[in-house]
Amino acid sequence: MASLPPARSAALDCLTACLIEGRDLQAALDTALTSSPLSDRDAGLVTELVYGYCRLKGRLDALLERFLDPGRKLPEEAALALGLAAHEIVHLDRVPAYASVNWAVDWAKGYTRAHLSGLFNAVLRRVSGIAEAARTVTPYKEGARDEAQVLSRYYSCPEWLVRMWMTTCSREDLARYLKAQARPPAVGLAVERAAFAGAGGEEAAEALVVKLAAHASCLGRSGLGLAFQPGTGLEALCTELALSELERHALYRQSFAAREALAALNPGEWTGPVWDACCGRGGKTRLILEAGAAPVLASDTHMGRLKALARELSPDLEAGRLLALRARADKPAPFSGPPATILLDAPCTGLGTLSRRPDIKWKRTEADVVALVRTQGQMLRQSYATLAEGGTLHYLTCTLTPEENQGQVDAFLAEHPAAKLLGTWTTPPDVPTGEFFYSASFVKGQA
Repeated sequence: MASLPPARSAALDCLTACLIEGRDLQAALDTALTSSPLSDRDAGLVTELVYGYCRLKGRLDALLERFLDPGRKLPEEAALALGLAAHEIVHLDRVPAYASVNWAVDWAKGYTRAHLSGLFNAVLRRVSGIAEAARTVTPYKEGARDEAQVLSRYYSCPEWLVRMWMTTCSREDLARYLKAQARPPAVGLAVERAAFAGAGGEEAAEALVVKLAAHASCLGRSGLGLAFQPGTGLEALCTELALSELERHALYRQSFAAREALAALNPGEWTGPVWDACCGRGGKTRLILEAGAAPVLASDTHMGRLKALARELSPDLEAGRLLALRARADKPAPFSGPPATILLDAPCTGLGTLSRRPDIKWKRTEADVVALVRTQGQMLRQSYATLAEGGTLHYLTCTLTPEENQGQVDAFLAEHPAAKLLGTWTTPPDVPTGEFFYSASFVKGQA
């Protein structure tokens, strides 16, 4: 096979691992970027290509169908190469169309399973001819069965999901959700207060947040967290603001929408001990500790995630504010006494975070919703059984399916009449961050 430009080769390796072999997009990208030496510019292009392609794959598939023989199905890896080149032509203005055609045809010439170079050349030249129109909704109306299919094609969103939102959302919110999942999310940054220990502490952390919040690209602030316009580069931001090495070291990436979702639950008022029942790598565990709740018992089933949490939050472990352990949220917890507060950040379809994790919209199905609702229900029941009487259970998801959110709450309350619902919360549909969460809080009454 002819030698491809390094960025395209790495991007195809990443997309193959993600969309054909089923790996997580970010994990596949990390592997692709470390497998071969790339310049910073090429590494940036690879990231832009793979995330952009995954966000807009549905639109590109619909566009390419206009020029392909419906009776001739392309091999998966060939469809990826053709789609990636079409993505460059339609959505990346700075890449000349001829360059995209050339590398894709070179790829096809070296592909041994079929003779595709002539097809690639013809199809991509036709795509180039309608590139401007392909960024509008007009071409996607042709031959569509109904409005749902038009929206599915143009916004690159699975049709089953579009139809669900059409029946559960207002027209305004439907448009907001579709636009959000097809665009990059806001860049979330947070300041680590502990980084300033002995160097001004809380006042120094607050001063840095104020400095960052004053930047023109800042979209909002929540405690020590901030949201910035999509595409804001951390290094460029630090350079522009002339941040010191200590200030740079204090910054870390964190979803602003996730921070706001937890803040809506008022963790500063939680009674300990707190059980973070599905802690993952500890993103929300960190926020619970930041709010002053302690001690925190953080559990997960995956040792790799727990090790990452231990690395990030080692001072809290050493100080006794945090205990990390391997445990399942749907099984009896190995605690000597019942926790007073439980955060159940339940596994879900993740359909509220498609802007950040665009690959999952091509992997999730309606059957996944049914299976996850069952799992969530088991976790809710077991968490409630573990909770101290009078304690509070916070249920949290990052999805937009009614069955996993309000439907789950209704089923739980019907099964536990002594439980009191304190309230529910949903990320407002018009937020600029592009991610959406849901939460419900219950108090455990006497059985």
